[in-house]
Amino acid sequence: MPPRSSDREEKDLQSAASAVVEEAATVVEDAAHVVESAAALVHEAAAVAAAWPAVERRGKPRLLRRLHEDGKVQWKHIAVYVPVLLLVIIIGAFAIWSFLEKQSVSSSEPTPLPKVTLITADPRSPFTAAWVRLLTDAEMQPTLVPLDKVEVLQGVIVLCDVPALPPSLVQDLDDFVRRGGAVAVIGQPPSAPIGSVSMSADNGLSDDSAKFSEAVSPVLARLTPGHQFWVKPSPVAFLKESPRMSVDVRWTTNARAVVMHMEKDGSRYLWFGFDPNTLAGDDNQLKVLLKTAFRWVAGQPISDGAVGPPQLAKAFTPEARTMARSGFMYSVDPLRNPRQFSVRMTNRGEKTLQNPTVKVWLPPGVTHVALGGDLLMKRNVTLTGVPEEGACLIGRPRLARGEDRVMKLEIVDVRQRRK
Repeated sequence: MPPRSSDREEKDLQSAASAVVEEAATVVEDAAHVVESAAALVHEAAAVAAAWPAVERRGKPRLLRRLHEDGKVQWKHIAVYVPVLLLVIIIGAFAIWSFLEKQSVSSSEPTPLPKVTLITADPRSPFTAAWVRLLTDAEMQPTLVPLDKVEVLQGVIVLCDVPALPPSLVQDLDDFVRRGGAVAVIGQPPSAPIGSVSMSADNGLSDDSAKFSEAVSPVLARLTPGHQFWVKPSPVAFLKESPRMSVDVRWTTNARAVVMHMEKDGSRYLWFGFDPNTLAGDDNQLKVLLKTAFRWVAGQPISDGAVGPPQLAKAFTPEARTMARSGFMYSVDPLRNPRQFSVRMTNRGEKTLQNPTVKVWLPPGVTHVALGGDLLMKRNVTLTGVPEEGACLIGRPRLARGEDRVMKLEIVDVRQRRK
């Protein structure tokens, strides 16, 4: 008997309900898997966060933080080149300084010979005329002024054959010397003092020759030690010497003074005791002596050179000065700055010079000098003061063939002149 329709409908309803239940179970199971996966991800994120270091949170916007970080990176790149830039600036400044120092030294020029005013009691005397000729031959260009025509004292004042001075000229000479003026006396000195210096002399007959001193002297700079010149014996003045006087030339036999120099109270003096009319011939060394002596008395710097073993070069022995005549060229010249001088050393010889040394006699009153210029000028240069002579020594260990060196000398201290 076939089933009834009501039974079939009931079975269909039961099948549909079972299918719905199964689908619901599947959805619930899938949701459980999703929740489980999400929980696992959260757990992993928490573990990673716990492993990271704490990060400081800033209040700046993200864009500003980025610009700040970019600025830091750029400064680090620039900082690498800062030492190089500073080194370039220092080297450039040193090069400019060295160039300016060399230019200041190379611009120096030899100092012209001083003006000479020759005052005499008798312009027509053969003695005066002979001295005017000798000074002219030595390139001094003296101005001859009679004793009664003196108006202005300028240059180096030369008293030639003046046994007595008018009171007015005595006062003028005293003021001239007090201001640092220079005076040379030829023949018989005047009876009145010249400034604070008094000279006197006897009369006598000269020898037939005179001899240069072998000692180093500003008057004998660049001359041959012990050089001798000849004269015809004639009446001359014999100077009465004092401890302050430095005698540069003496008569060969009687050893009386022929040429003398001295400095007192900031002023300088010369004395000459020979007659040019009696010279046996033309003597170039005597002319050089006159030029050097008048440059020294006028306050110009004087230089002499020596080479050889250290003990000989520094002592300026006759041997060391004689060796310097072979190729050693040297000079000292004032610069535009009145407190500075250039000192030049040049080797024109055939071999290296050992211990080349230049002695510089400084202007009156200078008590302290120092090396100037850049480091290249001062390299391997030594400076030694000789205050008792108003001089200094500038030396180097050696000077190669053809080498030319220029140094700068600066006046540091000057003694105040007495009033």
